[in-house]
Amino acid sequence: MINWRRPMLKFYDERVMNRPIPRCRTLISDFYALPREARRNLRDQRLTQLLRHAARHVPHYRKLLADREIARGDVIDLVSFGKVPPLTRSFLQNSPESLKSDDLSSRHSYKNSSGGSSGEPVAVIQDQDYNAMGIAMTETYHGWVGRDAGESLVKLWGSDRDVVSGTLGWRNKLSGFVRNQKWANSFKMSETAMLRYLDWIRQYRPVLIEAYADSAFELARFANARETRVSGVRHVITSAGTLHPFMRKEISRAFGCPTLNRYGCREVGDIAGERTENGGLEVFDYCNLVEVVKPDGQPCQEGEEGEILVTNLTNFAMPLIRYRLGDRAVVGKFSDGPLPFVERLQTVSGRQTDAFILRDGTAVSGIFFVYFLTVFHEAGWLLKTQIVQRDYDDVVVKMVVKTAPAQSALDEIVTSLRILLGQSCNISFETLQEIPPLKSGKHSYVVSLVKRP
Repeated sequence: MINWRRPMLKFYDERVMNRPIPRCRTLISDFYALPREARRNLRDQRLTQLLRHAARHVPHYRKLLADREIARGDVIDLVSFGKVPPLTRSFLQNSPESLKSDDLSSRHSYKNSSGGSSGEPVAVIQDQDYNAMGIAMTETYHGWVGRDAGESLVKLWGSDRDVVSGTLGWRNKLSGFVRNQKWANSFKMSETAMLRYLDWIRQYRPVLIEAYADSAFELARFANARETRVSGVRHVITSAGTLHPFMRKEISRAFGCPTLNRYGCREVGDIAGERTENGGLEVFDYCNLVEVVKPDGQPCQEGEEGEILVTNLTNFAMPLIRYRLGDRAVVGKFSDGPLPFVERLQTVSGRQTDAFILRDGTAVSGIFFVYFLTVFHEAGWLLKTQIVQRDYDDVVVKMVVKTAPAQSALDEIVTSLRILLGQSCNISFETLQEIPPLKSGKHSYVVSLVKRP
């Protein structure tokens, strides 16, 4: 089939919408065509430009970068970049004015808000250049994994801002038509809705599906249980949640194609993505620089897990420098040189709150608990689950079930969980008609209410 949309996209973006997306795609394409060392040099130049702007125009960084002797007039000391204290969500919540650039009036800025899946919803100021670069980076990544501009794409997405009762507004609808993108609402994952989504996907025949990880998993389980198969999809890209191995397997089986993991957030856009299944997530370092650090702030080495810090290079309206997202990752590969930037993540292992905390301070990954319920002990009766740690020795397993489980099945789950949480842990079960999603539309499999040490 002729892809007539590709040649009209440039005209639509530049002439109709007055957005520099084609120019941004060219800049990104030229960047990734460079040899590795040249890319690193250009990346450092872009970081210098951001820090110079922040030192001149952003009240918080004007003082901080001068005090740390990172900025001396127009001279920027990149070697001292690690002295910049990580930017926290709480600071962004409480002191947003100090992070705004004083030239906002010339930047066509707008307000954007996170859905608050971390428990700390935040609002950021972004500008049109950031927006155009973000769209260009996403479309570049799509090209890397086999979707040409204008080929069909289905997004199984959910956000209180992006998708409300299936209405997106005329601008998004027009953009969706030109870009050949259709949206399905992941807020509505009932049996009736999932049947409709599967019929829709079979008729529309997308070459690419983008979805919340948990929504793709729920739809895949539904399809596999009914032995419904979908053909023609080249890749499923999951985001907005941790893609666990058992989820990837289920999704790939349902759609007959590889499932790729992509990592990003509303505050800084797309951060990293896989080109091949289990191949590690390549950091999109034209737009975002990534560090992975230990609790003492020192950089993690290859194979070590730590906390992610992100510096966005494209939003000058409200620069986010060494921004602490609250996520954790295992380091893949470092860049060479004095700056501890990571070029590849082996895995993004989840949020800080995706782990349970024992009394001695030990963190136990929530993936173990999800695996026990959805794979190891699942015998066809469990539809959905959420495991909540209310106290060190108090855990409730919330369940949506197809049929009532046998007591022996519940006893096996209790035994398994106590191996990790201790024999004195009280484990109870609560059967619900539905487990509501978070405000962002995502489903949280693991919730720990225990205060972190």
